[in-house]
Amino acid sequence: MSQGYGTKAEMVPEVTAAASFVSRLLRTTGFLSEQQLQIFSEGLQQALSEHYKHHWFPDRPQKGSGYRCIRINHEMDPIISKAAGRIGLSSQQLFRLLPRELTLWVDPYEVSYRIGEDGSICVLYEAEIPAANSGPTNGNTLYNSALNCKNRVLMGRTSPPKNYLMTVSISGAGKAPPTARLRAHIRPLTR
Repeated sequence: MSQGYGTKAEMVPEVTAAASFVSRLLRTTGFLSEQQLQIFSEGLQQALSEHYKHHWFPDRPQKGSGYRCIRINHEMDPIISKAAGRIGLSSQQLFRLLPRELTLWVDPYEVSYRIGEDGSICVLYEAEIPAANSGPTNGNTLYNSALNCKNRVLMGRTSPPKNYLMTVSISGAGKAPPTARLRAHIRPLTR
């Protein structure tokens, strides 16, 4: 099992997808200029890269998933607040501009989100896991299949999940690595 962390270069597609998504949510409000959105997006990418630098495990993508989870739910996520501070937005302003409940999972090879506690999980970015990384590295399949952040959320649901999963692509997809597969369709949700 590898003890090394991934490099910032390895997390660029995932961090870019996450920052682009939050920036698009802010763009829809019409409250911010394109220059402010650009500064916010760059600041969020930097903050995410710095926050994840010792918690990025391409050889075990689910490891650290809870740490990398961005969450807005009665409190503003401090990483989003930090990036918003660069353009003068307070947490109170962010609460008015962003969904009240948002979960954003930023993992090696996949970025997904859910709006609301009972919303569907939607995939923003998905890349093929290299063959050397596709299986469990320590034989602990329970860890790999059941204890990641998304699965813990699904296990704790009080209402049945939606029966579909909507996947969307990110802008600037031409910058993604050649192994990336960006999706733009609705497919059945598999458990």
